[in-house]
Amino acid sequence: MKKFLALAIAFCASSLLSAQVNFGIGARGYIGIPAGTTLHDDMFNSNYDVALFEGVGFGFSASAMIIQEGMKGLGVGLELGYAHNEVGWEYSRVKYNMKGKLSYSSFDIPLLVSYTFAKGNFRVAPQIGAYASIPIGDLSFDVERVESDDKLISEKTSNTDLDITSKFLFGGIGGVSIGYKVGNGLVNFDTRFMADFPALKIDNGKSGISVMTRRKLTFGLSYTHFF
Repeated sequence: MKKFLALAIAFCASSLLSAQVNFGIGARGYIGIPAGTTLHDDMFNSNYDVALFEGVGFGFSASAMIIQEGMKGLGVGLELGYAHNEVGWEYSRVKYNMKGKLSYSSFDIPLLVSYTFAKGNFRVAPQIGAYASIPIGDLSFDVERVESDDKLISEKTSNTDLDITSKFLFGGIGGVSIGYKVGNGLVNFDTRFMADFPALKIDNGKSGISVMTRRKLTFGLSYTHFF
């Protein structure tokens, strides 16, 4: 899969370099939900589950893109961004329940190939690619609510910071953007699905243990100015 993506991106880049192209720079912001994220048995037993809408992350990035003339057709884009990753979890056993969040920050660097279909000023562009992700700081493990026999015991958050041992993660990304041409720029709304291949690991004193494999659905808004 990684070799296929690398070959596809290289082919697209060489095709663009031999054609008339527009070069653009832009910025993007997004929110994300942990759709498909898995918690690993190394740290969590079967009583833990991902709580889909309890954790909502966000991110922003700068981007550079080359696309065929007229802001349509084949394009390749590179982004460099910051992400706050957040995953809600819930624990349930007999009549005892807990809820909380896992969160950490990362630098995410996607490389995307797209093909933009145009009708007037409107644009639709399927996207596919790969990304590198560099975790920064610690993994925050928060407990936010504890109940027993359906009675509230505590709503006071307790927090534990865990050392991340993963230095570098990577994954695949795909999505679609819908945009509108405004002068020399494009305003785009996009939705993407990102899936890490390796698991995020923390320090347990001897070697790293797997905590979770991040997968998330993002909804973004961006603007790219072309020259």
